[in-house]
Amino acid sequence: MTIVPIDNPKPGIVLVTGAWHTPTHFEALRVALEAQGYETCVPRLPTLGATGLTWKDDALAVQQAVEKRMDEGKEFIIAAHSYGGIPGCGATKAFTIHDRAAAGKKGGFRAILFIAAFVIPEPGLDLLTAFGGTFPPWMAHGVPYTGNLSCFVHPTAKYAFYSDVPQEDADRYFYLIERQSQDAYEVPVDRVASNCGIPHTFLVCENDQAMLLPFQEMLIAKTPTLKVERCSAGHSPFITQPQRVIEVLSMM
Repeated sequence: MTIVPIDNPKPGIVLVTGAWHTPTHFEALRVALEAQGYETCVPRLPTLGATGLTWKDDALAVQQAVEKRMDEGKEFIIAAHSYGGIPGCGATKAFTIHDRAAAGKKGGFRAILFIAAFVIPEPGLDLLTAFGGTFPPWMAHGVPYTGNLSCFVHPTAKYAFYSDVPQEDADRYFYLIERQSQDAYEVPVDRVASNCGIPHTFLVCENDQAMLLPFQEMLIAKTPTLKVERCSAGHSPFITQPQRVIEVLSMM
């Protein structure tokens, strides 16, 4: 985490990565945020390279990454991408500015941005169910709900993830992705945008080839409390349009 003075009026930004992605993938956005005076945190999700771990482990990692700074009074916005919307939302439990104030604590999460991310419409559903019960064809996975499996992607996922990224960069980013615990997508959630207790915004990626536009629009329609912003990017605006992401964050 990059630390800036506690009296910095800007909120900190926690970047929650999508499936198979690492903090390195978010370097361009992190650097751009810090250049504009934002404190940033990009935790590595423990489900990467693991089996048997779930989004709950990832949510805990997000909380632990910023809890000390919250105790010092820092407020944060969560910027969650793709799968990261699930642990990002889960991390708000007992960690919003309202929850912490009620417990006599300072700081907390004050808003969450879903960047072409999974916004599960109601508690009790898991990511796979929200995706229609079938994983996408570019995903290499085991039998659903078997447990203790890891999953990866086929080469065709490179276009799905990085359709608008220059070829050389797309090759490099694709090389950096890692296997992930499949259980992360198959455990029901208990925290969703509509009950997270803080303002929530969805950044639509209109040319996304992984989470297609009609699917994003469907998720938005099922959570009418979402504020909606848009960009023309593919699935990875944190690479191709970091300034647009920062513009949206600055309004939250």
